[in-house]
Amino acid sequence: MNSAGKYLLISCLLVIVLQVSAQTYQEGNVYYDKNKWVEFIPGNMPLVISVPHGGLINLDSVPDRTCPDAVTVIDSHTQDLAKAIDSVFRRDYHFHPSIVFCNLRRLKVDMNREIELGTCGYDPMRVPWIQWHNWVDTALAMAVKQYGQSVYIDLHAQGHPEQRLELGYLLTPKELEESFKGENDTLYTSKASIKNLIAYHKGKLTLKELLTGPAAFGTWMVESGFPSVPSKQDPFAYANQKYFNGGYNTARYARYPNVFGWQIETNYKGVRDTPDAYYRFAEAFVKNIMRYIATYTTIDVKKMGK
Repeated sequence: MNSAGKYLLISCLLVIVLQVSAQTYQEGNVYYDKNKWVEFIPGNMPLVISVPHGGLINLDSVPDRTCPDAVTVIDSHTQDLAKAIDSVFRRDYHFHPSIVFCNLRRLKVDMNREIELGTCGYDPMRVPWIQWHNWVDTALAMAVKQYGQSVYIDLHAQGHPEQRLELGYLLTPKELEESFKGENDTLYTSKASIKNLIAYHKGKLTLKELLTGPAAFGTWMVESGFPSVPSKQDPFAYANQKYFNGGYNTARYARYPNVFGWQIETNYKGVRDTPDAYYRFAEAFVKNIMRYIATYTTIDVKKMGK
């Protein structure tokens, strides 16, 4: 069996095991590890949001991550965004997503990298890394067990000049451009973080529709006042523009059976710069993710949270 096959097998087995243990968590409670470095809020809808880089706890006893390829910048106010999303769901729908926070600074551990790079080989940081990922696994298992499918969102922040949301589907700007032009659709579908959703529709839904069509998530966010790429209005990043296409978490979790999703890299202006902006973004996100679930899945939104 090749490495990809082994990874898929391990992922399937892990989800099955977690489905058995997931019922020990009570929706709405807040769970921490013993040091409160990692935080889990179980939800009661088919949406899991992970926030790996918003933590502010700086441990003097832990060496800074300085290994090759280590990135240590904080994704400021992403925890605030996730909490605003949770509040809007509770206010408007009386149910809410599962959310997993890392409260440690990225300087000490990176939850969006594989464990060796994420800890830079410092063994004590393997413990919160494993706990954080176990809780993402658990949240997805709970959602899939109850609803049959789940959306996964990995929430980040970017400081690029273009003030827009960067939606990362594991496709490069060149691949997004070719998809928009109708080229290599089958190849790029197999790579995309929404491939499980497309497969579920058995040929009745295309990658291009979901990325840049009139009913794409990015298109809806633009219509709600939040410029986004990819979308119908802005289908791909140009060669001279920076763009994050999704990382370790999206590659790992959005490919689990019956899970699909993407990374969201939020811009600062109008999204993360004020508390009012958090809630404007949250309201647009909630409206459009609910519309997405209602449009593209068979989940009965009227039964969510029950």
